[in-house]
Amino acid sequence: MKKNNNSEDNSELSSNGRSRRNLISRSGTLIASFALVSGGLTSTPALAANSNNDSADFDGFIRLSRLLTGHNSLDIQLGERLYSALCQKNTQFAGEVKQLSEFVKQNNIPDVETLDEKLKQQPLHDPMMTIIKAWYSGVIEPGYHATVYGYQQALMYQIPRDGMVIPTYAHNGPDYWVANPPPVDRLLTF
Repeated sequence: MKKNNNSEDNSELSSNGRSRRNLISRSGTLIASFALVSGGLTSTPALAANSNNDSADFDGFIRLSRLLTGHNSLDIQLGERLYSALCQKNTQFAGEVKQLSEFVKQNNIPDVETLDEKLKQQPLHDPMMTIIKAWYSGVIEPGYHATVYGYQQALMYQIPRDGMVIPTYAHNGPDYWVANPPPVDRLLTF
């Protein structure tokens, strides 16, 4: 009789256990899907910064950044991070980028020096300098606790890169461990 009771108890436990497992499984799937969706939202600069921004706004930011920095091969991922952060910091930033782009187009501005001269003492000078500082420093605000959006990719380290090591405590440079070690030309003899 005890065997019978145990088998009845086991079948009851099994059905209870199955319903608990289903609940846990469904909860885990739901949590994972929320994580994937929220992770996808933060990786897209247009969505993370402001729902009104779109890829055309970001493309305009990159085109303007190329003129302002004088570099055509800017790091797009760094650009996404900078654009998103600048839009979050200043809700008017996307509009200022559009105004700057229109000013450049209307006045046929060939380089940043000409733009700087024309914008002296005008409201669009500040956003222009904000973009330049962000690309060159890799941060969008000064201070000890500023968030770093790009360190190795910051333009201030790209220009002298052939003669200067990026400042770091890692002896072989930042992220040195991701590169393949140099090949061994000959075996050492002892």
